[in-house]
Amino acid sequence: MSEAKAFDCCNEPLLPGVTLLEASAGTGKTYALARIFLRLVAEEGVEVSKILTVTFTTAATEELRERIRALLVEAHETLQEDPEPGEDPAFLRLRNEEEVEVSKEECIRRIKLAITCFDEAIISTIHGFCSRVLSENALETESLFEAELDRESDKMTMEGVREYWREHFASAPPVVAAAASTEKLKPEDLAKFFNKLPSTQEYKLGFEQEGACDLVWTKLLEAFDSLVESWNEGREKYVHFVTTCLKKNVKPCIHVAKHSEIIDKTLTHGEVSPTGLEVLEDMRASIFNPTTEDVPIPRFALEADSFCEILRQFGRAVRVDCVHYLDGRIEKWKRERGLLSFDDLLSQTAQAVTSEGEGGAALRKSLGDAFDAAMIDEFQDTDPVQFKIFRELFGKNEEHWLYLIGDPKQSIYRFRGADLEAYFDFAKKTNAVKFSLDTNFRTVTPLVGAVNAFFSKSQNPFLHDDLPFEQVKPNLKGSTDKEKTFQEGDNFPPPFVIREMEWEGEKGPTKPEIQEAIRLDMANEIHRLLKVGFIGGRKIRTNDLAILVRGNFEATEVWNYFRKRGLPAVVFTDVSLFDSAEAKELLWVLEGIVDSGSERSIKRALATGLLGMTSNDFQAWQDQPDEWAGWVGYFRDCLKTWRKEGVYVALRELFRKTGAISLNLKRPDGERRVTNFLHLAESLHQATSNNPLSPSSLVVWLRTRMDDSEDAADEYQLRLESESDAISILTVHKSKGLEYPVVFLPSLSMTAGAHAKDFTYHADDGTLVVELKEVATDLAKEKGKLEDGQEDARVLYVGLTRAASRCYLYQAPVPLSEDERPPAQTRIMRSWVASLEKEDEGENAGERTSSEIGEIVPRWIDTHDLSDQVEYRSFSPEQAEVDEQILCDADEDAGSEDLESAKWKANRGMPMGSIVSSFSGLVEQVDFDGRDLDAEPESEERLEKSSVDESLPAIFEFDAGAHAGTFMHDVFEHLEFTDPTSWDEFIKKKLSDHNYEPKDWTGTIRGMVEQVMGTELEPGLVLQSLERKDRMEEMEFYFPVHPGFLPELASALPEGCLLRRYLEGVGKSEKHRISSDGYLKGLVDLIFRADGKHYVLDWKSNKLNGRPDGFGQAQIEREMLDHHYVLQYHLYVVATHRFLQSRLSDYSYEEHFGGVYYLFTRGMQIGSQSGIFRDRPDISVIEALDQFLGQAK
Repeated sequence: MSEAKAFDCCNEPLLPGVTLLEASAGTGKTYALARIFLRLVAEEGVEVSKILTVTFTTAATEELRERIRALLVEAHETLQEDPEPGEDPAFLRLRNEEEVEVSKEECIRRIKLAITCFDEAIISTIHGFCSRVLSENALETESLFEAELDRESDKMTMEGVREYWREHFASAPPVVAAAASTEKLKPEDLAKFFNKLPSTQEYKLGFEQEGACDLVWTKLLEAFDSLVESWNEGREKYVHFVTTCLKKNVKPCIHVAKHSEIIDKTLTHGEVSPTGLEVLEDMRASIFNPTTEDVPIPRFALEADSFCEILRQFGRAVRVDCVHYLDGRIEKWKRERGLLSFDDLLSQTAQAVTSEGEGGAALRKSLGDAFDAAMIDEFQDTDPVQFKIFRELFGKNEEHWLYLIGDPKQSIYRFRGADLEAYFDFAKKTNAVKFSLDTNFRTVTPLVGAVNAFFSKSQNPFLHDDLPFEQVKPNLKGSTDKEKTFQEGDNFPPPFVIREMEWEGEKGPTKPEIQEAIRLDMANEIHRLLKVGFIGGRKIRTNDLAILVRGNFEATEVWNYFRKRGLPAVVFTDVSLFDSAEAKELLWVLEGIVDSGSERSIKRALATGLLGMTSNDFQAWQDQPDEWAGWVGYFRDCLKTWRKEGVYVALRELFRKTGAISLNLKRPDGERRVTNFLHLAESLHQATSNNPLSPSSLVVWLRTRMDDSEDAADEYQLRLESESDAISILTVHKSKGLEYPVVFLPSLSMTAGAHAKDFTYHADDGTLVVELKEVATDLAKEKGKLEDGQEDARVLYVGLTRAASRCYLYQAPVPLSEDERPPAQTRIMRSWVASLEKEDEGENAGERTSSEIGEIVPRWIDTHDLSDQVEYRSFSPEQAEVDEQILCDADEDAGSEDLESAKWKANRGMPMGSIVSSFSGLVEQVDFDGRDLDAEPESEERLEKSSVDESLPAIFEFDAGAHAGTFMHDVFEHLEFTDPTSWDEFIKKKLSDHNYEPKDWTGTIRGMVEQVMGTELEPGLVLQSLERKDRMEEMEFYFPVHPGFLPELASALPEGCLLRRYLEGVGKSEKHRISSDGYLKGLVDLIFRADGKHYVLDWKSNKLNGRPDGFGQAQIEREMLDHHYVLQYHLYVVATHRFLQSRLSDYSYEEHFGGVYYLFTRGMQIGSQSGIFRDRPDISVIEALDQFLGQAK
């Protein structure tokens, strides 16, 4: 597209026809819209009821309505006075009768009339406009007179899928029914696939050419018969081949007995099951890598290959057939039930206004006469359907003013159906006159220059011929620089900071390692900014800061980390209220009220974090049965209140009696929890108001909503806790249209992480194609990658332009595979080298890695003289945490004695400016290894030993290192010990969260969990019997350290004790000296309670020698010494000792502390003590250690 002329919204002539107004970020789009509206009213005499204004969201319509009304009122008042310096240029123009050809008095009259009639102004969303068209023109549009808006269309899709399954597979042959029930063809996945399909525009299924479903059905039956024959004739040949010609540590060999048993049932005995078909994936010839070529591959393995390929074809054919079935069935249901979806509003309106019949012509004339002008905001997020509507109504002649306002560089809602190609197509087909807003009023001058340089010094940054980057000008005449410039003391550092993560290993870091390092650096930098930073002369506040991430899960992870670092933050996400931990707690409370005849239900309700009763409370009630009887009676009274006055009143009274609100507010995440509890109570009340439900039915309603939390409506998304003085954490998509003084972009150098099986792209003729990756051609994949890369560049642009004063962009050395698309951030930075050296970007870009950014950026800064705009810094992932105490100290009353609900403030009582080290940091200072073994990669020697072990259990094939250790800790931290039925789904979710393949590892991890949970640690003590209320995870503690800490500690301990001998062994070298005062921070994995005693437990995922027989007591004890766990667990015991002293009035170490366990989970076996280390240090050692730490300065 040609370069756009700058648009002066106050003076540019208002010419009828199509005007395309491109408004880059921060250039005053709403300002321009309001003044175009004012000028249409005052200059052209257009009535407010004849101006259609459409924008993207309901909130945006309200803001725009208020801005336009306020401008009209201001213009009316100002024009009646004499002009003053600094008057709005639009008002000055209206005073110039020669320019506007209308007298000032007439302008005033028209504006006054517009204010009087402003309630008639049509300012709405596109869906609101279409709904109005359909309802007011029901005959012309052939729509239902009283259609109801369907807000839960996803549920109808699932209903349709189940109906399809019943019709097609309920009476199908066993093989077909089993094939339709495999993991790769789940109804839930098909429903999600259908719901993602474009619903307002035409599309093509790229994989549809494979043939009809019944044809593949026949091929499947034939292939199965061949499979049966080959197995029954060649079973022994297959088993012999697998056991003699394949490596011993590959799946077909490891699981040959299990596979054979399953296949015998399936093929020999005719017991066909989904599992029996799925296991064939691990028996295919194509995955074999024989150690010899002399022996032919068994026929069964070849037939298994053929069958699996046909099974995949069957899955694709069913997907296509189901889509066509749903298209017809859902439309039929909606007509019968009188329902319209949001997308139906658009498609039916488009169909009506483009109709060639009399009704279509009448509708076009009616709407054309109703409006003289239309202004369409956020037009870059249009789709072909909206394009049809506005072209037909206002774009085919020059009888109307049609202003299309948007920024194609900010089109980032492709997943919602936005189609940038429709934007460019509209501009071409309507001969739109193109303008741009070219001055940034939001951002300080050097940051505008930095963003300009970032994109303009790149070759084709947006990968689209119609979307060149056009630089914007800073607002040199305004007050932006004065009010928003960032400074540190007397210095004014560059506002754009590129921070690159250092990495020296031969193998690139994992994604979790990158994320952890960046979160650490962000938190350290935020603490520093809050101490030394100023904006416009005032000190920086936490609510000046925003963290913009790629997805909701990452937002939650950052929020959790900041909470641990004592940084107040609030998360803006689309997460369902019913997916929160508070929903589960409130469900238990409601069940306790409804089932008030069951003491067990009441106890579970009282033990929740919401109500906060503790073990001491329950013990006291055993001694005072009358008090317990009072609680039972109170829950029964709550049920009566519920039935009489409603659930909200009952919960309010319960919260008041238990002090639930104040109790939960004391927690580090207290505002989040209380917000969720109150939102849940309100939602329950609303549900009963709309449809009276009994208490039991309301509990069922809540449980159902929790099961369907992915499909929650907007009103059931998490609300924000208090936003005052908190860092904002949100996705880049949610940040669009917003502004923050300081922005951090931690993850845009990493790929989005979505591993969807399908993708979309535009064919050469413009058709939108939905394709599956497994069958897509190379050309289709390249087109899909190109469109992904285009949108990623636009996401990057949106992120960079949210900052007004300062922006931090993080770059990480992310390893990329040969066929993986580099993130736009990395691609653009690489292209700077090509532009500097006059090279073609594409020639060598694929050979470069992102680790070269450290050389590219400084050269780019120097070459283009950007040192006052851009600053490059690298950071180490090994840096220490540097905390500044920015929050009030925690209340010394730790609150509930319930282990589950006890939490600790990250900055509790820490002196200002102290050096805080983790346990790992301490052992680094004294030349220890620095990390627990389960948080480091296994040595090559260990891996080599394990790889040649022919009987290696599957758990030893699972990864070692930080990523695997984090995963296993996450599993055991959140596992419901007492509910084995939930383990499989839970493990699958955690594997997926940590980027492992659930299909490959669920059984293996489940097996390890069963061994750990079922092993008797000591007589009568089995972890599987521990309820959640008897567990407390991740208790945080701090101890002071100082120079000479280790030798002094050793001398303070009793002679001959294990800890003293250990410390004397490691404390003799000068290398072990601690050089400065500071604090030691640690986290106890688990404190649990059993039979009145409390235990410390630490999970270890170490492989040791990689063999099951390597976890005996001698090997475990050597591991404890070699990796310095001895000091660690003694400190854990002291921390727990102090915690129990503060919680139990009659606490005694001998009576209440049971000991410490280190569980090496890979080596544990039911019926043995393999993998278990246990100790209970003598009280004299703990008291001496406690006294020493208490005296440390």
